[in-house]
Amino acid sequence: MVMSPEEFEKYKKECFDFLWNEVAPLEKEIELTGKIPKKKLWPKFRDYGFFGLVIPQKYGGKELSETQFLEFEKEWSKIHGGIRGILHVHSVSCILLNMGGTEEQKRKYLPKMATGDLSMAFCLTEQFAGTGKDIKTTAKKEGDYYILNGEKHLITNADFTQLFAVVCYTESEKGRLPSILIVERGTSGFLIEDMGPIMGCTGLGHGRLTFKNVKVPKENLLGGDEGKGLDYALTVLNLSRLHIAATGLGTCERCLELALEYAQKRITFGKPIIERQAVQNYLAEIATLTYALKTMIMDAAKKFDEGKDITMEANMCKLFTIEATRRVTDNAILVFGGRGYLKEYSIERLYRDARLNWLEEGTPTIQNLVITRELVRRGF
Repeated sequence: MVMSPEEFEKYKKECFDFLWNEVAPLEKEIELTGKIPKKKLWPKFRDYGFFGLVIPQKYGGKELSETQFLEFEKEWSKIHGGIRGILHVHSVSCILLNMGGTEEQKRKYLPKMATGDLSMAFCLTEQFAGTGKDIKTTAKKEGDYYILNGEKHLITNADFTQLFAVVCYTESEKGRLPSILIVERGTSGFLIEDMGPIMGCTGLGHGRLTFKNVKVPKENLLGGDEGKGLDYALTVLNLSRLHIAATGLGTCERCLELALEYAQKRITFGKPIIERQAVQNYLAEIATLTYALKTMIMDAAKKFDEGKDITMEANMCKLFTIEATRRVTDNAILVFGGRGYLKEYSIERLYRDARLNWLEEGTPTIQNLVITRELVRRGF
């Protein structure tokens, strides 16, 4: 049985109290070591149900609505971008499997994904192709297997995840069709290379994947049918863009909290800087952009929960997030002045973490393309 609003609020409070009391204090350790203490956090994440938030209850998950799940995506981003990134990708992969998988695939993987014993990386991006029809990775059908060849890069969670949902072109008696194959870590011919540290979201791993004659059982074809790979991928990407917008909203809300608090405490020339018009302008713009982004996200999430197509709205939210987080983090740094550039303050980390949101699930040129296409297809 899905949670009632009252049950959800109680559950959310328990989870958020845990995040701020036990996870937030690890921020400086993570930034200093460059690593997220998974052995310390994963058992507690399992206890609080973080790995199964979007998984149906019959497979052991919490089965949150989109509106409810976005509350978690937002809060994770306030705590730490690296942690948010790991849980975001895990959740998107759960959605992909639940949406496109066969019943057998769901029963095999989702219960273990709900506990965090299994995780899956979504593998679309390639170095020499766009994230769409021009991907080069192929899999030739030979008997009961597909022989997979190609490469992927910038694959988040590749440093630890056990399963990889690989978007490719399958070649069989049905022709050359876009499909998704579930590849297990350690399969012969499957090489994973670390791509090194990133600007922000410390501890979030990205890998370069190489497939050389990798044998994948035909049972690992997502949905059991060739030709639906790009449909699955693009449907999940569009929803994930709304999740990225919620991430940006969390960044904006946290920046507002910190900047407002600092402006009231920082004294120059005998009075708090919040009394100065320039600082008031910064804060007012932060608050206005945050409210606008929140309103957009709430509208899109409500439409999704009502069963409506939100392709255009999700891309609009992601596109606006880029501008909102840029201006909000810029303004927040200016409120803090030189201190905002010190790693001692969370504002500096939020500034770096936010930049990944601009690139996740496609650059703004992709969002512009999708929005315009939807305008032509359905109007505004």
